[in-house]
Amino acid sequence: MNDTKKSAIIVFLLAIVLIMTIGYAAFMQTLTINGTATIDSTWDIHIESIAVNNENLGAKSNSAEVGVDRLTANFDVSLTTPGSSVTYDITVKNNGSINAKLDSISFSDLGNDAIIFSYDGITEGSTINSGDSQKFTLTITFNDSYETMPENITDKLTMYLTYVQA
Repeated sequence: MNDTKKSAIIVFLLAIVLIMTIGYAAFMQTLTINGTATIDSTWDIHIESIAVNNENLGAKSNSAEVGVDRLTANFDVSLTTPGSSVTYDITVKNNGSINAKLDSISFSDLGNDAIIFSYDGITEGSTINSGDSQKFTLTITFNDSYETMPENITDKLTMYLTYVQA
């Protein structure tokens, strides 16, 4: 009987080892999952309009144009006396399906100290939700600190807006 019990125990242990081997092999197989995903969103943030709000002390807007990328704008003004200025209303529209955050607003000009500019109603980090618009002003001014006509009377101003996903 002892031999029968020993044989039964050996058979039982071999069966357990066999089951464990099969289980291990089953779990070690490579699992491959195939599928596709589609993102259905649009990115469309742009300067919608630029309008002259005010021309004072003989100042005149010669042109204000939206750039090809639709997030830059070029301004050409004629300023006649210290303190004269042109103010523009600028509207940025988010026609996309993704909210947009203003990452940066920057300007480039020829560095003429007689001509200064400022903006109001927009700040870096501000968000325009999908379908909404944001209006702000840009003012280009003949610097009051000049008492005589400066040597350089021209300047070209370009505004750059950089938006990222909010």
